[in-house]
Amino acid sequence: MNFKELKERIRAGNTTTHLVHTFLIYGLIALSIIVTKVLIARFYGQEELGLFSYFFSLVTIVFLFTSLGFPEAVTQTIVKEPGKLRRAVYYASILIVPSTMIIILPLVLTNFFMMPELKVHFVVYIVAYTLFYFTYSILRGFKKFAEGSWYSLANRIIFIAIVIWLGLRQVNFISVLFGLSVALVLATIISLPRLILFWRDNWKNNSEDKLGDWSKKEFISLAFSLFLMQAGFYLLRETDTLIIPYLTGFTQLGLYSAHSSISNIIRLIAYVFPVVVLPMAAISRYKMKESFYKIIKLLVPFSLLILIATYVFVPLLYGEQYTDYILPIFLVISSALLVIYSYFNSVFVGENKSSRFYFKILTIDFLLSLIVNTGLIIILVRSLGILGAPLATTIVVIIKILLNIYGIKRLRTQSGEKSDTIALKKEKDINTGSLLTVDNPDS
Repeated sequence: MNFKELKERIRAGNTTTHLVHTFLIYGLIALSIIVTKVLIARFYGQEELGLFSYFFSLVTIVFLFTSLGFPEAVTQTIVKEPGKLRRAVYYASILIVPSTMIIILPLVLTNFFMMPELKVHFVVYIVAYTLFYFTYSILRGFKKFAEGSWYSLANRIIFIAIVIWLGLRQVNFISVLFGLSVALVLATIISLPRLILFWRDNWKNNSEDKLGDWSKKEFISLAFSLFLMQAGFYLLRETDTLIIPYLTGFTQLGLYSAHSSISNIIRLIAYVFPVVVLPMAAISRYKMKESFYKIIKLLVPFSLLILIATYVFVPLLYGEQYTDYILPIFLVISSALLVIYSYFNSVFVGENKSSRFYFKILTIDFLLSLIVNTGLIIILVRSLGILGAPLATTIVVIIKILLNIYGIKRLRTQSGEKSDTIALKKEKDINTGSLLTVDNPDS
């Protein structure tokens, strides 16, 4: 392959291209996360690093339940039918306000998950992240996956600058958490010119007169399915960070966070799949075996490289007190399996429409993350310490992978049978001279 052919392939705009571009940017995001955690550990200490990780995981999980998949539904809607952009954003905007209030108020009025001094920072962050994520979701809808990720990177870089500035001034650590919201607001402002440009082009090129009876109910159904999918993924990623401090303390969570900051580089691939594969699966069908083999060929050597890097860089960057020889192995295995799960889950959600069986699989997947994973983490962390958290996740992820493969095969089989029935009916209608036609659901 010569340079010209390579250049054309990079610009092809297919799924692989989007994945490569987005993954490279997420690599920089991963680096920025490591830099952030190292700075917090060096400026403030191991316990504060644990507190930062806890706060970040808490707001991430809470946002899942305040947003309820509405921003993701906007993305999916625009990918399929750009003319529905304005209606989708309108639906999402009016629905996300009450859901946010319902979830936030009980958390703010109690002290179970949150220390009193964190409450203001928590509320401000949720509002700032909601605004940022809406702009990000719209850009993804226009297949600007890499561009949307650049703004995520800008958010991280701004926060790093804030951490350095506050750390050098020896400002109280709680104030550092407010910097998360400041960085989000600034990144949102930076993205607005491009967002306005895409919005204007969409306004000129699409008319809502063709929407017909596309209802809020359909939008809510789509959003809920995407919420179940997202929650099933992020609960796997964040639950351990929320549980560990209650069982072992924030200092142990700081150790856990330092090692996961390196091993989580593997999870970048898992994050990229929902960003790219899920929307693209709505308009294409993947060859499962070929794609899976490609993932494995990339994943195995990459995971081994990250494992070695963890042993080398954690003591070097964070300090000798963060040294641990067994924890990285557990973290790398669970992260690698999460990548495989993320791919199959993204394909399952992206290529299927709402049905009873579809929601059944998503609900089971969600409950495995919410109940089984949480229960296993509590049991295993109590008996094995922080090693129990990635072990619990590994067990649950294997079950979820098998569940999603079963769901994909089942629905593809049903879709194939339906297509065959339609084809036979067409043939029969032609033979009998019928003027009736039936649309192919897979077209």
